[in-house]
Amino acid sequence: MRSPTFVRKLLLASTMALAACGVSVASDFPTGPMKLVVPYAAGASTDTLARLVGQSVAEDLKQSVIVENRAGAGGTIASDYVKRQKPDGYTWMLTTDGMLSVNPSIYKTLNYDSLQDFSPLSIAVAAPLVLAVTVNSPFQTMEAVIEHAKAHPSELTYGSAGVGSSQHMAGELMKQMAGVQITHVPYRGGAPAMADLLGGHIDMMFVQSASAKDLADQGKLRLLAIGSPARSPALPELRTFEEVGLKGYDSDTWYGFNMPANADPAVVKTLNTSIVKALQAHRAELERQGYTVIASTPDEMRASIEKNIVKWRDLAKQAGIYQMQ
Repeated sequence: MRSPTFVRKLLLASTMALAACGVSVASDFPTGPMKLVVPYAAGASTDTLARLVGQSVAEDLKQSVIVENRAGAGGTIASDYVKRQKPDGYTWMLTTDGMLSVNPSIYKTLNYDSLQDFSPLSIAVAAPLVLAVTVNSPFQTMEAVIEHAKAHPSELTYGSAGVGSSQHMAGELMKQMAGVQITHVPYRGGAPAMADLLGGHIDMMFVQSASAKDLADQGKLRLLAIGSPARSPALPELRTFEEVGLKGYDSDTWYGFNMPANADPAVVKTLNTSIVKALQAHRAELERQGYTVIASTPDEMRASIEKNIVKWRDLAKQAGIYQMQ
């Protein structure tokens, strides 16, 4: 019979061997093609961002990155798929603040848990939102909008891509902080909302900064304020909401990358390092598209999700959209 001391030594040796094996596997990552899941249709601006990063990561890690579009249901289809994959780094995804922070704040049931089902990789970029009116609007400044809204509650309207969209939450945050009532008009997407804004059927709308700048340059929109904490290099003359009196206003939405939960920290580090390198290399190009490059750590991404779930949940309760079916 083996002595207890011998058995303990054998178990210790086995454990160390397994640990060493695990380190070896992580240090060798990746040894084959990776899949980058995008929760939007091919051709969308977010799809372009994913392909740009995916190509750079493939070149950096010397393995192909195959972009797979799994659009639909506000990103829940892609999220549900990715959370069920092995956390080995060979499947990761483009994700958004809306999917990870806003959705848990407004929906009673989701097929994923933002904090339990995923390993954060990096917040890639922030997408500032700009409040815009048409050039025919009587409002020349943000102060004029607030003054009119206070004098005429619920008379003004703002459009969005739908309930719970980034434009909707930006509008509700503005209303709360300014102490005004402006009627929300939800649409099935940003395009029909913009069509109605340009057609004069709604008074205002939050628009991503790149699109807002293009339409302003074409003489179609007047931009009143940007929702970022600081002014945008792409729109240096445009004041922030903070500058017009809404202290602490921040409606920036972000796009980032994550992977299934319980990932090996070494794999997470490898992917984070490569993603950050890609973002830094393409900083000028991304900023021309209206993005603000963030390139965060995984811990910073998790902290943002935790903070924003609370922020948007409190706002959703006040707006009466908390825990929708």
